[in-house]
Amino acid sequence: MSQSALSKRPSAAARPVPGRNPLRAFAILYVAEVRRYLDETRVYISSYLSSMAVTAIVVAMFVFATDFGSDPSYWVGFLFWNAASTLVTESSVSISSDKQTGTFTQLMLRPSSMLMQITVKTLTWSVVNIVIDIVFLIVLFVAIGAPVGFSWTVVPIALVTFVGLYGLTMVMASLTVRYTKTASWCDLIGYAMMFLGGVAMPIDQLPRPLELLGRLLPITQGIAMSRDAIAGRALSATDWLWLCGQSAAFVALGYTLFRLIMRSGRRHGINMRY
Repeated sequence: MSQSALSKRPSAAARPVPGRNPLRAFAILYVAEVRRYLDETRVYISSYLSSMAVTAIVVAMFVFATDFGSDPSYWVGFLFWNAASTLVTESSVSISSDKQTGTFTQLMLRPSSMLMQITVKTLTWSVVNIVIDIVFLIVLFVAIGAPVGFSWTVVPIALVTFVGLYGLTMVMASLTVRYTKTASWCDLIGYAMMFLGGVAMPIDQLPRPLELLGRLLPITQGIAMSRDAIAGRALSATDWLWLCGQSAAFVALGYTLFRLIMRSGRRHGINMRY
């Protein structure tokens, strides 16, 4: 049977399993993904450390090259950017890896939806990496002599921001399921968020069209609110409404595109080659 024909058949991942507890299924998948993550980290530890070293160099360059080295909230922008890049790209990288190793068919045959598997992959990698990023960035900023400030208000701001960015995760993961080669687009999204999100420079210094585009991203509003919170400035109800509205819109749009792309894959076939 052709791959196209196989892809058009309803997969086991899309079929509900009678009597199956969704929370238990989620927990089983999460534990399995954590074990996989730890195994992959041990194998690729040198690549992981190299990536952290490159990030340290880039962050240090921005700190020394700008006037923000004395800003105690400056580190938050890089934390949001690192976490957002992981959130958007890791599930796509994992799916691409499954296709490369020939285990993607097993992924499709699991008795759980593809959306649940994407969510599990994203949570596994993001939670671990965000914790590592927090420690890493704080140590880095202290080492280079830049001040580090904090406010507990940053925590709910980050949660709302990352919920919105999960909309991008759904889109990129579904595109990877459909077409496989999406790594370059994930990198593009990551660096676009750095450029347009006010991470390295104030967004109002960008050309007006880029500034308006950047203000549509949840990460831009999340970083701005976090910096205000650390500086002790009060956040208005309008700030929260704007952030929540952006995140809700991104999730809704992401889910809609996810369904359309997956439906296209079932109709026209999924590229199973790496």
